[in-house]
Amino acid sequence: MRIALIEPDPRQAELIGRLIFAGGHACQHFPASAPFLTRACDEFFDLLLTDRWAGDRPAEDVIPRARAILPGLPVIMLLSAPRESEIVAALHAGADDCLTKPVRGPEMLARVDALLRRAGLRRPPNRRRDTFGSYVFDAANFTVTFHGRTVSLTPKEFRFALLLFTNASRPVSRAHILEAVWTRRRDVRSRTLDTHASRVRTKLQLRPEHGYCLTPLYGYGYQLDAVPSEALTGT
Repeated sequence: MRIALIEPDPRQAELIGRLIFAGGHACQHFPASAPFLTRACDEFFDLLLTDRWAGDRPAEDVIPRARAILPGLPVIMLLSAPRESEIVAALHAGADDCLTKPVRGPEMLARVDALLRRAGLRRPPNRRRDTFGSYVFDAANFTVTFHGRTVSLTPKEFRFALLLFTNASRPVSRAHILEAVWTRRRDVRSRTLDTHASRVRTKLQLRPEHGYCLTPLYGYGYQLDAVPSEALTGT
């Protein structure tokens, strides 16, 4: 499933995004509601997770705006040490469920799956397709289609690439990559990780002329950035 996360705190966003990805979902993080609402006009999301304060306006205002673009969008509101009255207010404001921060992984994933199931949106993981601009990820066949071509990836390359795209414009640490791609194995050599990054860059042609740039972050990890078309034309 494609899950949108509105979370102003980058540390909380990284934690929640990691848990969502480990649960087999794609997570797109937004620091505020405005960029999410803009993206929702062009891309579909199966569910919205939003902090009570969505960076630029309260979640109570975001929910009806989001559903005006994506009718019936399921919403989970994130609350910090909420009182009963706050939970009641969130549900009355349109949230389908609430989670207390800091989130607990198994509980969050169980609530996400239950809400998607109630909404009739549960799809088999092997039939999931995720779209990021011109790049379409097909988890059934471990392929990515872009610019009229389709390339095959190994399962690890596919998970690596999907992790980078779902965290576009954000640094992804080596520890996060190892946890998501190699399932918590810490004995993977640094060279192995770098080799996979090089293969992903080559196979998906992650170059500025194709709209993306993959950059190694010395001593930390990798970051994938979208390259605006005006940067290529010099305008």
